[in-house]
Amino acid sequence: MKKLLILGANSETIPLIETAKKMGLYTIVTDPDPEAPAKKVADRGININGMDIISLAQFCKTEKVDGVLVGVADRLIEPYQKVCEMLRFPCYGNQYQCEILTNKEKFNRVCKEYQLLVIPSVLLPRSYSNADLENIKYPVFIKPVDRNSGKGMSIAYTRPELEQGIEKAFNTTSSDSILLEKYMTCNDVLVSFTIVGGEPILSAMADRYTCKEQSKTSQVCLGAIYPSELLDLYMDKEYPKIVKMLKGIGLQNAILTISAFVEDGHFYYYDPGFRLQGEAPNLHMQNINKFDQKKFLVDIALGTKFDKSQNITQASFEGNYAATIWLLLKEGIISNIQGFDKIETDPTIFHVSRRLFEGDTVSQEMVGTEAQVMARLYVKCKTKEELKNKLSEVYNTIKVLDKENNNQLINGFKYE
Repeated sequence: MKKLLILGANSETIPLIETAKKMGLYTIVTDPDPEAPAKKVADRGININGMDIISLAQFCKTEKVDGVLVGVADRLIEPYQKVCEMLRFPCYGNQYQCEILTNKEKFNRVCKEYQLLVIPSVLLPRSYSNADLENIKYPVFIKPVDRNSGKGMSIAYTRPELEQGIEKAFNTTSSDSILLEKYMTCNDVLVSFTIVGGEPILSAMADRYTCKEQSKTSQVCLGAIYPSELLDLYMDKEYPKIVKMLKGIGLQNAILTISAFVEDGHFYYYDPGFRLQGEAPNLHMQNINKFDQKKFLVDIALGTKFDKSQNITQASFEGNYAATIWLLLKEGIISNIQGFDKIETDPTIFHVSRRLFEGDTVSQEMVGTEAQVMARLYVKCKTKEELKNKLSEVYNTIKVLDKENNNQLINGFKYE
């Protein structure tokens, strides 16, 4: 039985482990947290830090591991590539690709080379002076160049908030610079690509809805609707340009999801995800198009030839309407959760990913990051009206109360 080592063991990595096990592999997952959720599902869990490439490489040699993959953790992409390079294992990205697709400032530079728009921003060095902040226009979005999921990010409406946000961002990053971006409040989309044999194919596109209640933090997603209402516009206006970029940086066999704001018909790219996403558009691809990006990645890791007959092209989702619903919680201790027994038996909800449970705490530091996500629900419907009604049903069914019996669930989004 072949052995696969996966770096990172958060709950979103569990579907990847389950897929590898169904393919007949012995799965090993590594995470310094002994209680990491995915360790309960893998055949074996170890505690090596995913950043420790020397120890990981030695483990693979000793245990005769056949392949390595990264799970759902952005910061482990570069170590994953380095371990694969040391062991001469197949990897879906080289050093250059992994660097530009995990660093927001480098990604911005490459986008500009290919005439793709990015959010207007200023690169602020750690050694900045007061003069560097004089002409900043508010509100401004502050974020590290090498973090995602809202970590170290904030919104500033005043100079004191800007200075606090800058300190927060630098405390979160090891980089010598951070980004100060125009705060975008327009429509938001995600585009998810599968690259096979050097050919990028759009496998999914969704309209994203974000939380506006938390005005001083990063806009955490409330949900996404597939296919995007802007799919035709994107294919006509943007697809040829982004294909040129993905070919230009040399991607051969890989997956990539990118977020973009849309304003006046223009797409402003941000936040590349060179891995499986916590948001998991791949689960919709698998359920509707019967194409499994997870299996595709396992095939890459083991050097297995990929079956090109799989249906990777239907971003239209074959006339179906799908949604990912993020259930976000306010700060507090979870005392009582109701409604999941009904949700988990609903035939239109084909997957439920739970992250927080009764007794867990949502701290102030978690607010504005994906750590405040209690669960994600994956829905497939035949019509827009059915999907609209399903959203209302979900929000009327799920109840979350804190220790004082206050509602802890943040308001959801409306699909119009």
